[in-house]
Amino acid sequence: MNKKFGRRPDRDNRPHGKPGDKQGGKPGGGSNQGKWNRDKFFEKKRRLERERRVPGGEESDKPRNAETRWVGGFDAAAAALSKSPYDCREMWIEHELSNPNVGSLISQAKSLNVPVRYMSRPELDRAVSGGKHGGIALRQTFDPSATFSEWITGLDAERKKGLVVVVLDQIQDPHNLGAIARSALQLFARCVVIPERRSAPVTPAVIQASAGAALKIPIHRVVNIAQTLELCKKSGFWVYGADAAGKNAWDTTVNTPCVLVIGSEGYGMRPLVRASCDELMRVPQVEHGVGSLNASCAATALLYEVARQSRKTAP
Repeated sequence: MNKKFGRRPDRDNRPHGKPGDKQGGKPGGGSNQGKWNRDKFFEKKRRLERERRVPGGEESDKPRNAETRWVGGFDAAAAALSKSPYDCREMWIEHELSNPNVGSLISQAKSLNVPVRYMSRPELDRAVSGGKHGGIALRQTFDPSATFSEWITGLDAERKKGLVVVVLDQIQDPHNLGAIARSALQLFARCVVIPERRSAPVTPAVIQASAGAALKIPIHRVVNIAQTLELCKKSGFWVYGADAAGKNAWDTTVNTPCVLVIGSEGYGMRPLVRASCDELMRVPQVEHGVGSLNASCAATALLYEVARQSRKTAP
């Protein structure tokens, strides 16, 4: 039996060649299927291009390895929409939510082309991993690979004037991290630095505790705190550490640009981090107190003193 090589007879009606060629098959046959496939392809391409664009029509500069997270609460969602609208992917609202300000938040989201969906409370609970959300949750992307060293080495002398950076040495309570981020934002600090290991990450609980401040102030993750402090000193920063054995804050002359280091809740700064500080200072307290202040409370008091001195010496 002689075998015939070539296309199978049942495939002869498939379109071949470019659109419009006469060899595309019978009219109304396979050529229509080819046109449908092309239309589907270009529609998918247009959809992907729309997803890469920001609300203003500019291309997004987010890296391909950007991660997503959920933030809960009215303040956190409003901060995300205002600070980084191009990072917002969708917003969930609980059915029949009684918040009087929810209407303005929905309008803001729709004006930025952020999809709004109405969900049940259990679904919102799962989205924020059991954290507080008050009936509002928002999904956004973030870049976990942003480096602190690139930012600080790129500062010129003019941008360093009066600059304050907060470094946290193994703060593990998310509520402390959120409270410190809130105080840092309110008291003129430029950013917060945390270690990659043995530190509370930026989670919905942190964002909730910060009332959305953790979305407004940059929070950088570094591998080694002591090496980061040495880099800051090489870049012209003074490094001040919060320590009970230090000088009273109001007796300390704070020079800027500066770094304020806050130790962990139980043990304070580690020895190598402590040795990297130019000077140690403490919050003055009564002798009959309870030992020491909470880490976030101490950070707030010291940040206030740094801001007070900085504004007093400013021209």
